[in-house]
Amino acid sequence: MTPRPLRSARRWTTTTAAVAALLALTTACSTGASPSDAEYYLDLSDDPMPASTAELTTVDGDPWTFSDVADDRLTLLFFGYTSCPDVCPMTMADINLALDEAGGTAEDFDVVMVSTDPARDTDEQLRSWLDRFDPDFQGVRGDIAATVGAAADYGIAIEAPEETDGEYLVTHGGRIVVLLPDGRAAGMFDEGTESDQIAELLPTLRDELL
Repeated sequence: MTPRPLRSARRWTTTTAAVAALLALTTACSTGASPSDAEYYLDLSDDPMPASTAELTTVDGDPWTFSDVADDRLTLLFFGYTSCPDVCPMTMADINLALDEAGGTAEDFDVVMVSTDPARDTDEQLRSWLDRFDPDFQGVRGDIAATVGAAADYGIAIEAPEETDGEYLVTHGGRIVVLLPDGRAAGMFDEGTESDQIAELLPTLRDELL
């Protein structure tokens, strides 16, 4: 089966999009945000990390690798799981809000979350959870060994889930990786980066990387 690029089409009304785009443009012009100067962003654009070759599957059952990201947009990549009590929902909410704040710039970004708990995150569970933030967010899952290896390829430390003393532990890093259209990593937002900080860099990332 031929891998299908994940695509995103955020929905905007004409008025909302125009106002949001104007606000985003005003913010970008007033702050002069530069990825290389932002303390919360690791700029790898001069020497991007190679795309992971791990083979995973979309929630729709299609085979997928990191080089299958859209060839005309950047991708915001996050490794997390749906039962996460704090970091994961906060991160996805911040990404969603950042894209809203960025206005029309959001059209140039996809969002992909790779499950770090594939045994419990079924396709249906992952899809339903992502829909709470944005139906355009894409979910990917696969063998945990492949997932751990893929995260390591991008410098993200995760461990296979384990149950200890009745507690189910899922350990994962919280960075958001910015992928180029060929799957290479051009940069990373630090864990805990707030939505407005993400939003202020998105226009510059688009202009410099696309």
